[in-house]
Amino acid sequence: MRSNVKNVITFEITRNLKKPTFWIAALLLPALLIGYVALAGFIGYNTGSVIEESSDVSGLSLGIYDAAGYLSTTEIVDKDGETRALEVYDSAEKGIEDVKSGELGAFYHIPVDFAETMEVYAYAKPNTTSIFSSYDGPLKELLMVSAATHTDPLDFAVITNAISINATNFATDTDEIVDPAEIIAKMVIPVVGLVLFYILIVMFGNRLTTAMVEEKENRISEIILTSMSPKDLITGKIISLIALGFIQLAALVVPVLILYAFGATQGIIPDGIMISWDVWTIVSTLLLLIVSYFLFTALCITIGTLVPTAKDASSFASVVMIMVILPLFFINNFMSDTPTVLTYVLSYFPPSAPIALMFRNCFGTLPVWELMLGLVVMAVSSALIIKLAVYIFKRSALEFTMKVNLKSLLGSPRNTWKAK
Repeated sequence: MRSNVKNVITFEITRNLKKPTFWIAALLLPALLIGYVALAGFIGYNTGSVIEESSDVSGLSLGIYDAAGYLSTTEIVDKDGETRALEVYDSAEKGIEDVKSGELGAFYHIPVDFAETMEVYAYAKPNTTSIFSSYDGPLKELLMVSAATHTDPLDFAVITNAISINATNFATDTDEIVDPAEIIAKMVIPVVGLVLFYILIVMFGNRLTTAMVEEKENRISEIILTSMSPKDLITGKIISLIALGFIQLAALVVPVLILYAFGATQGIIPDGIMISWDVWTIVSTLLLLIVSYFLFTALCITIGTLVPTAKDASSFASVVMIMVILPLFFINNFMSDTPTVLTYVLSYFPPSAPIALMFRNCFGTLPVWELMLGLVVMAVSSALIIKLAVYIFKRSALEFTMKVNLKSLLGSPRNTWKAK
């Protein structure tokens, strides 16, 4: 590696690692994710408790009037497992009146025309009124129990979806039995790789596009290019940005792995969670992640060399981001064992190739030869894009106009710098 490239890499990595904002950005995302999950769990738990408490009938006196004669019992089992009988009324008017006066907590009425209308009525007067309050649980329980006595047990099991189905799946190319749990276990690591790539492009997309613009806006490029070629500068920038991205990613992943290892040893993580630690799965996922991020970095760097300001870079970066996440809109195409034309187009079109190939790797529809071909396509595309970035930077590094001059970029090359 050239000494100039090493100097750029060392300078960029050292400068960024010394910035408090770098570590704040690295640690802020996992902290926000943990906080969000904790807050969502807390709110969900409290909401569930409020709904359960507002609909609790264990302390209420219950009454019922079965005008249709449908019920086979008036006894229910409360949440403590105790059986209690509802008070039977001779008229709906009496039950409703007792609810209004407070003598009865809840009253249920099954009308005479229940078989035709399939409607029943519940009346309650709780101490506190809530939009979540619902006191129809006992009535539903009584109707279910009665329905079971009116229906053949087998028919009732079919209707209530209580029939268990033991499924056996065979592999596509062989007669071997495939365990769905094993398939899901093999998907975990590729899915994690896809998530990590998405985190990288979301967290560092803007930084990558503005990395080259900063020098042009501050006019530092005038000084830098007197001592090194544009090729050395861009190469050093790309390598340093990739390294910084994976450093921040490690700051996110390492704590998660530590928590996972701790939870597994302490029995906090459920035993049902299976992860396949197949060597090839790990290697293929890492290769896809590294080459994909290299391609994305090259695309963003090229945008940065093309435009004169960070504002323009952000506008063009959104276009790159849309092309990168394009496979998300056609996710169904990647689940099938038989690829479509669109599947191949998205898999080998450089901007969309990373996520497309990762999707196919997750669903197990990516043959080894296609994985290798996809990696080669992305690697070659990255090299060509970097070469284009060097070409553009040679001609626009000292251009501080507020618009991109394509005619100038495509014109005869300048001899101000010579690529070494």
